[in-house]
Amino acid sequence: MPKRLMLSFFLLLILSSSGTLAYDRSEFLFLDEIEIGMTGIGKTIVAGDIIEDFTVEVLGVIDQAGTQSDFIVVQVSGDVIGRAGGIAQGMSGSPVYIDGKLIGALSRAANWSKAITPIGLVTPIEPMLAVLDAARSDVVAAVPPASAVLADVDLVMTASPPSNLLVASLPNTIFSYPVSTPIITAGLSGRSLDILMSGLSWQATSTKLVTDVLGSGLAPKARGLSALGLTLLPLAGSGAGAAADADSLVAGGSVGIALASGDISIGSLGTITYRDEELLIGYGHPFISNGTSQFPLTSVSIIDTMKSLQASFKLGTLGEPLGTILEDRSAAIGGKLGPIANLIDLTWAIYDADRNIDDNFFVGLVDEPRLIPELLLSTGFEAIDTTLDRVGQGTVEVAYQIYGDNMLFPLERRDVFFSSTDVAIYAPWQLASIVSFLQYNAFEDPCITKAVATMHITEEIKGIQIAGLNIDSPYYAPGDTITFEVVLQTFQGRQEVRYGTLQIPEDLPSDIVSIRAYGGPRYLEDGEPVPEFSGLADLIEAVEQLPAYDTLTVELFGVDIYSADPTALFGVTEVTFVFPGYALYDEREITVTLLSESLLEDSGSDESSAGPGW
Repeated sequence: MPKRLMLSFFLLLILSSSGTLAYDRSEFLFLDEIEIGMTGIGKTIVAGDIIEDFTVEVLGVIDQAGTQSDFIVVQVSGDVIGRAGGIAQGMSGSPVYIDGKLIGALSRAANWSKAITPIGLVTPIEPMLAVLDAARSDVVAAVPPASAVLADVDLVMTASPPSNLLVASLPNTIFSYPVSTPIITAGLSGRSLDILMSGLSWQATSTKLVTDVLGSGLAPKARGLSALGLTLLPLAGSGAGAAADADSLVAGGSVGIALASGDISIGSLGTITYRDEELLIGYGHPFISNGTSQFPLTSVSIIDTMKSLQASFKLGTLGEPLGTILEDRSAAIGGKLGPIANLIDLTWAIYDADRNIDDNFFVGLVDEPRLIPELLLSTGFEAIDTTLDRVGQGTVEVAYQIYGDNMLFPLERRDVFFSSTDVAIYAPWQLASIVSFLQYNAFEDPCITKAVATMHITEEIKGIQIAGLNIDSPYYAPGDTITFEVVLQTFQGRQEVRYGTLQIPEDLPSDIVSIRAYGGPRYLEDGEPVPEFSGLADLIEAVEQLPAYDTLTVELFGVDIYSADPTALFGVTEVTFVFPGYALYDEREITVTLLSESLLEDSGSDESSAGPGW
């Protein structure tokens, strides 16, 4: 059994074993015991990793259909809230106690014209315990007493704080907005952060990537983490990070989820609500609603809480992994200390040929296919931009190696790209598309363990334009040989010509043939069957064998007479030429008629005579 499957089985056993637990009601105050006017305390960290108390007063209960939309409305106050500038990002999960009993986690901030801000919503402890102990049969009731329910009060969820005018105009409406899960990074800057949060909106119209040709199937696009409801902290914490000490992971303390670690780190921070020996829950809301998960669980060091007119936020740094987040549900995240989720070991190896500079970036990525495109793109752009210390034109030669527990052999591929505006685009984009393609293949999880991208980059545009295509006759017969020449123009350089021949099959069922010269891979023609794969190994081989952009292909096409589309073509035969270190662009195509031998004789044609342009 591969090591990754062994860990998955081990983590499943851990989670299942908690199903025998039954919690003592004396430790908690459940929704059926909440009354208006109750007072208590919440616990959180504002600065310096010191857990401090703030005051809470129960204003009532929002009781909606089911249990996942029930909340306890509280008013918060005290020196801690004042210094934090209100309910800050990163405070989600802060435990709230009444008479020493845990009632749930502060999870949302809110505005209500009938209450002085700041007010917040507390996720009741019942659904949070269900995350900690999903399999237990002793389900705790979650029905509040009628006296505590805020009658005729509507709850409206918004993405951000509403205007004062809107709040005042609807006095029977509570507007709540998430105490968002902030994303904290170290080692990312500028456009790399934009790509992480917003995805890559730039589209290449002239360059076909490997998965464009094979079809990306179910693989997600890089929409950015913002599309998952996550926000980026305006400032990044700096320093050595939190000490790897499990004892610091207590109720009211901070906890982190790592998405990337190493030379570049990406993750989120929140607050622990409850810990039961090695198990813990926090946040009071989902991270990305991932369900069963394997995210590295880390300690967090809070530097300070920064006040902001828009939304105050905790400034912190992630520590070393101490366990695994196993559950990411609507009411909470839940995890266990000890076993650590597997990461994909990623290496970006960059060589700047113009300045003779080598740089390597080593990053461990969470093995979550939904997040892989953003993580690969953002770290790849950062590695290239940092090494080159510029953004602009150039040529990149790249070699990829991808390893996996369920891959008999590593996937190995090379390619060449150039850009007149941004040399950093294609190599990370290609790697991200290949990894996603593998993870969402129809056969089996490759269980990717390692990915390496080695790049040789120069500012020189090493492009070759396909400037012309000529053939030796205006028409041919089945069985004839086509002699062609391809005119090539290096960028701002010399012109070259390549010659070759293509054999027309004698039994070709077509009245017309096309000769096309192009660089790199090509899309399937309408008349060609979609490739069929028998397994993951076949798919990997197909990725490896697609032509790179340093390859010139001259291909013969026939018209598919069996297709409903009269213009449908299919590939017949081809000739290739390789130009190491150069990327070919543009394409040329010539279409000619196939004549029978009798028609050729009647026309009196001399097939040896020069054709157009010769």
